[in-house]
Amino acid sequence: MPRDGYTISKSRRNEVLALETDRLRLAVLRRSEASRVTDYLIRNRDFHKRFSQTHTEDYFTVSSQKKYLVYDYNSFLDGSLVPLWITMKETGEIIGRVSFFNFAYGGMMSCACGYHLDESYTGKGYMTEALKGAIAFVMDEYRLHRVEAFVLPENEPSLNLLKRTGFHYEGKRYSYMHINGEYRDHEAFYILENDVISRA
Repeated sequence: MPRDGYTISKSRRNEVLALETDRLRLAVLRRSEASRVTDYLIRNRDFHKRFSQTHTEDYFTVSSQKKYLVYDYNSFLDGSLVPLWITMKETGEIIGRVSFFNFAYGGMMSCACGYHLDESYTGKGYMTEALKGAIAFVMDEYRLHRVEAFVLPENEPSLNLLKRTGFHYEGKRYSYMHINGEYRDHEAFYILENDVISRA
């Protein structure tokens, strides 16, 4: 039985896969969208810097983002990454991303997730909507049992997001990721398949 929170939509020319929620469209984008992705990253560079992995200058160029989108495409096809760019249904504006990675199958059936949002769209429930829909999709499509997330201890909005979405606190992940110039500890959370409601 499919889970609540999303519907699969017919893909457009610039998409490989697309989902829809109430207000949003989540899609695996093709390399033709590199310019729009770069614009989004540049305008949110300072906002994301405190909580995102460390990037070099060339990351914020169209040529680099074309390579990243090609990597996304190939990794999506081989089942190792689900890279969903978040756009507004009404305008098509890119406002964020939620991605799933580190897939483990067999006895694990798990993955990790990460996400970021445009500063102008915070506090409006968009990431809660996107994350709920995306988790429901990956649990349905990949038959997952568990999804994990890791957040900096001072990132209160993200901590609150995970709690709203149904994640459970698990503990601390020491020296987990290079953030803004240094390796940082993260708080670890998880959500299980039984936490995500199926449609009646």
